[in-house]
Amino acid sequence: MKKILILGGYTHLIDVVRTARQMGMYTIVADRDPDSPAKMYADKSFTISTDETERLAEMARAEGITGVFNAFDDFNTWQAQALCERLGLPFYATKKQLEICSNKEQFKAYCRDYGIPVIEEYSIRDVQENAFENLLYPVIVKPVDSYASQGITVCQNEEQLEKAYAKAVGRSKSGTAIIERFVDNSHGVEMYYTVAQGTVILTAMTDRYVQKLSENHPPLPTATVFPSEHLDRYVNVLDAKVRNMIRGMGIQNGVLFIQSLVEDGNFYLYEMGFRLSGEQHYQIIEKQTGINLLEEMLEYATGGTINADSIAKFDNGYTKTTACNLAVLLHPGKILSIQGLEAILQMPEVLSFVQLKEPGDVVQDIGNYGQMLGRFNIVSNQLALTIQKINQLLRVVSVEGKDLIASMPGNPCTPSGIQ
Repeated sequence: MKKILILGGYTHLIDVVRTARQMGMYTIVADRDPDSPAKMYADKSFTISTDETERLAEMARAEGITGVFNAFDDFNTWQAQALCERLGLPFYATKKQLEICSNKEQFKAYCRDYGIPVIEEYSIRDVQENAFENLLYPVIVKPVDSYASQGITVCQNEEQLEKAYAKAVGRSKSGTAIIERFVDNSHGVEMYYTVAQGTVILTAMTDRYVQKLSENHPPLPTATVFPSEHLDRYVNVLDAKVRNMIRGMGIQNGVLFIQSLVEDGNFYLYEMGFRLSGEQHYQIIEKQTGINLLEEMLEYATGGTINADSIAKFDNGYTKTTACNLAVLLHPGKILSIQGLEAILQMPEVLSFVQLKEPGDVVQDIGNYGQMLGRFNIVSNQLALTIQKINQLLRVVSVEGKDLIASMPGNPCTPSGIQ
């Protein structure tokens, strides 16, 4: 029997544990939190922090681990790569590839090398020398190597910029920040690629809707909608260059996502993740095609291969039915109750819900993914009506009796891409 070690026990990984067990694998979860949710579903668990590589290696050898897996966050993807390298186990990414994908400066440099547009940025040297008079506001300041919108600030003036730059540097592993022109647009796109034995496949392309919860917070996702209304233009204009860039990185296997701004019909790529996305888009892909990319990645992690032929049949962003990953953002407050979830999960159009908050949790005004109740995956021929029904059913009530839901498509208006 294959034994797989899963790094991290947070809620998203429950589906990973379940899927691995359905595939006949023996599952072990390691997480420093003794009560992390995914541990309840695993065959065995250990209370070991995922940054304790030597302890994990000793445990993996003792348990006869045949593969190591992580999916939805950058930190544990790095840890999985390092652990696999130490144990001599297969891993889909090299350290160099993860560096390119997780560092915004390196990724943008790669894009430029392949003729791919990126949003213009301001000189870090000018910032360090306080030469702020050349900046056109608003700007967005980011750590070059953070994730989940941590350390990101939208700035309207010089005073905000100085504070934001220090904040971003403090959140960066390398102590480096990047400053870009802020495109105040609630609609971008996200491309999902699968690479199987060197074959690059455009698995899906979505319209990505976002909303700022305050003037200085970065935009957060409210929905990713399949298929993108920009799909044909992207395939004709930019797809070939992006595939060349992926090949140029030496990527042979794995799943990845790339986020892009859209302005005046032009695409500006800004971020890449070499891992499964937090939207768990593989669930929607499976509903459309019958192919489960999570299963493919688990198979690869334990010494198998990704089936290039079956996936290639659905190249160029194939989507049979409209679909959506619907995120629910929250206002600050203490949650008293969450109402309507049971009825929503009985709807046949709703594939899953990853719940990140519970009654009793305090939602803080921090402007990152910590203000998210959770995400629904939906496949529906009448997507707008399905989302409208979810809006009508779902309530998140504070201890003061206020509705904490800050933003959902269709509340108060539905983005044009959801029909």
